[in-house]
Amino acid sequence: MNLKLLLIFLLSTTGIFLLCTPFINTVELANGLVTGKMCWFHLAMLFFSVCVFFVMLTKRRTAISFTFSDLLVLFFAVIVLITYKWSLNPEPGKLIFAGQLVILWFLLRYILTAYREFKFFFLFVLMLTALIEAVWGMLQLHGYSYSNHSLFRLTGSFFNPGPYSGYLAVIQPVCLWAALKFQKGMHYFAWICVGAILLVLPAGMSRSAWMAAVVACGWVYWAERIGWRKTKAVYIRYKNATIPFIVIVAILAGCAIAGGYGMKRDSADGRLLMWKVTGKAIAGHPVTGTGLGGFPEAYAEAQAEYFKSGKATEKEKRVAGCPEYAFNEYLQVGLEQGIGGLIVFVAWLGSIVYYGIRNRQHGAAGGVLALAVFAVSSYPLQLPSFWVALVFLGAISVTKGGTLTRSSALSVSSVCPITIISLLSLASVCLFILQKGQYEAYKRWGRIQMIYNNKAYESVAEDYHGLHDKLKHKPEFLFEEAQCLSKTGQYTEAIRALERAKRLSGDPMIRYMIAKNRQALGDYREAERELLHAIEILPERLYPYYLLAKLYAEPAFYQADKFRVAAEAVLAKEPKVESPAIREMRGEIKKILEKK
Repeated sequence: MNLKLLLIFLLSTTGIFLLCTPFINTVELANGLVTGKMCWFHLAMLFFSVCVFFVMLTKRRTAISFTFSDLLVLFFAVIVLITYKWSLNPEPGKLIFAGQLVILWFLLRYILTAYREFKFFFLFVLMLTALIEAVWGMLQLHGYSYSNHSLFRLTGSFFNPGPYSGYLAVIQPVCLWAALKFQKGMHYFAWICVGAILLVLPAGMSRSAWMAAVVACGWVYWAERIGWRKTKAVYIRYKNATIPFIVIVAILAGCAIAGGYGMKRDSADGRLLMWKVTGKAIAGHPVTGTGLGGFPEAYAEAQAEYFKSGKATEKEKRVAGCPEYAFNEYLQVGLEQGIGGLIVFVAWLGSIVYYGIRNRQHGAAGGVLALAVFAVSSYPLQLPSFWVALVFLGAISVTKGGTLTRSSALSVSSVCPITIISLLSLASVCLFILQKGQYEAYKRWGRIQMIYNNKAYESVAEDYHGLHDKLKHKPEFLFEEAQCLSKTGQYTEAIRALERAKRLSGDPMIRYMIAKNRQALGDYREAERELLHAIEILPERLYPYYLLAKLYAEPAFYQADKFRVAAEAVLAKEPKVESPAIREMRGEIKKILEKK
């Protein structure tokens, strides 16, 4: 009995560790706000899976019954594996993380079936994390705590206000559900969480988070306090007022959307362009997709084709960028895993909400709904914190209390859990071993990155080379490695690193660097080709025209007409932000023009 209680305590503790993933920021790691969370998650999963295994040995009679959601999880995991570009291996870290998420899903399904009390316990911990984030944000707003971004005062434990606000929006319906559902102590705690989130959420200025919170909280309130029966009765009683009411709601919704668009018009126009270009990229890979991590390169190429077609407006060219994400998770899944993967993913989210309604887990289902709405215009599933929250909320929604039987809808025959849990726990340990070297690699990168930022390139060139095999999936690392190689005269090796980075990222700066290294080697034609293609991707950037002008001014490649066209572009184009670097480039081009 004492052993059983000890295991339950350890299981609760490791579950808390998993749900505290958002708070982790390992400063000694490169990009510690993301990589630190990933490393923490893997370590917490190791302990969680071992605890579940031993708990399973003390409770052998609990059966697992698979639902439609479980089948969709497996199906989507298979699609991710099939579409993945193994020869390039662009995202090994995300692939291992995805494997751990699948394991976490099924381990939670077992634990929540065996111990239904864990459902509310995990929801309570999620509410507590949101309260801590809200208080953290208030401290940042009033200057009592530092933010994680130099341009924003409010970030919480995230790197900017967008995902921070999104996380609060995802947990807000859970808090509202608890406030409506429970009495006494929990009732007051839940309302404190709701109030704290409401105080800080507007300051994040995230329209996507606001919309997600309004839609999900509105649905939770309707499900808990109104429901279909009252709605039907009101409809019958006020039947003639239904159409005017719908029209008024539609007008108010339209005004809200228009107001949100007007708040950050360039940002909204930029996202509309991203979605349009991503849609064109999907049309080029409708079945096979580009694979996990294939979005940036495919997006850049699709944008170049779109701008070359002459159909783009001047506004679209002005707001264009080369994002890492589509700012719409559904479009990103459709591009990376194909249309079939998108259908399975949407069906999985829908099935979670369906089971949540059926099992009267409106809080967890509301959280999933909020995340689904937020994902329409943001990138939550590119961050580990949101995936952990989604898997917990999804498993709570899908799992019915007590031992499930064959009578459960969309379920298949129950099987003995011993073999399944043993295999899952073993797989989790193996995945932890596969990635455990990443912590040291990111730590070393973080250490040499400080030297790199001080421009002591020669001092760290060998260190970057030594880390190449472990971090060659990170375009930022490859760019820094190439910079060190270039500064030490190793232009061919720099180009080799940048050519791989080009396949992992759409950042035009990589092409600019390739061109500069090609020019240093005297390969002028290839340098020109890289710069012209970079201009096709982002035609309003001033820097590639500056590089082209300098290229055409080379005595061995001098072309007067092309030089003057590029020089005029440098002098005439309006940059987004005027800066000393812009003035310096223009001054240099004017001096070259005077000499010519």
